[in-house]
Amino acid sequence: MSATRRVVQSDRLRDQVYQLLREDLHGGAIPAGSRLVELELAERYGVSRTPIREALFQLAREGLVVRTDRGYSLMTDTPRDFLQRMQVRLLLDPPLAEHAAKYGSDEQIEALASAYEKMKKAEASSKYSAFVAAAHEFRTLLLDMSHNTALTRVCAVLEDQFLLVRNEHYKDEGNRAISVHRDGLLLEAIRSRDVKGAGKIAKEYVEMLIKTHPNPSGRAPRKRTVKTAAETRS
Repeated sequence: MSATRRVVQSDRLRDQVYQLLREDLHGGAIPAGSRLVELELAERYGVSRTPIREALFQLAREGLVVRTDRGYSLMTDTPRDFLQRMQVRLLLDPPLAEHAAKYGSDEQIEALASAYEKMKKAEASSKYSAFVAAAHEFRTLLLDMSHNTALTRVCAVLEDQFLLVRNEHYKDEGNRAISVHRDGLLLEAIRSRDVKGAGKIAKEYVEMLIKTHPNPSGRAPRKRTVKTAAETRS
């Protein structure tokens, strides 16, 4: 891993390292399955191994990394892991979208639209890292728009655990195109304050992800299709 950013020395080095690691994980800078070596991370961020160890311990408690006999590594989802996470998202994403359409402020909707435009631009120019960052921003804003503390917290935990497989998912240009299409439909419904429509779009997207992803039985996934806006609403 090449050195990028370095922390500023302070009394809370652990917190700085923790935040930088989270940002790198969210941005896809560290691939799923990577082994996290304390010495390499210490050199990467310009600190000693102690705050690295403390930050990794905290990330492990949150389920973002796993502890192994040789230290820590990023999780890699099996088809069963993915299916279980998506089944939970199938329960949470529709009400989340409905809450965003009903309770999101005009300012939040404009911020969501801005994040979406970044996604479109990154997808059109085939910029993976920029797309991942914009998609994460879009998702984070959507969580904030629910104005339901319990729902936001539960969704945020699941989002953290899903981010690694999501970043791998976005390495496929076709998946990025589908995400732009589906999030565009969701944004349109939220802008229109179409509560039920937003929930329906969110539900159908998760169902599509489940159907097109390899499943634990080993059966081949169904072919992905991109529907038009009219087809989605019908």
